[in-house]
Amino acid sequence: MSFELAENADRRRRGSKDDPNGYRFAAVIGGRRLYYEAFPSQARFRITMARAWEQRTEALGSVIRLDTIAPGLRVCAPTEVEWANQHAEKIIAEAVSVWKFLSRGCEG
Repeated sequence: MSFELAENADRRRRGSKDDPNGYRFAAVIGGRRLYYEAFPSQARFRITMARAWEQRTEALGSVIRLDTIAPGLRVCAPTEVEWANQHAEKIIAEAVSVWKFLSRGCEG
């Protein structure tokens, strides 16, 4: 796993392994810093990209169906579709890795 908790990413409530709603982590993929945030009661992560030079984040999309064998990336930023498609495998792999970590104690 190469993710890191996004402790200083913003001031929103953070979740925990026991309550992943609002849980955030960051990963650097393809030279860009991405933030993943758990979606309340859903098997997906919302993804935003850091825009450090503008001191803001921008929506990239979501990794969906994390509770299946076929998770997928849905991109909502039209100008980022080509970049996201080139890095989709890594973006999804990071989300799956964290999802497995979060859901380990939730089964059974």
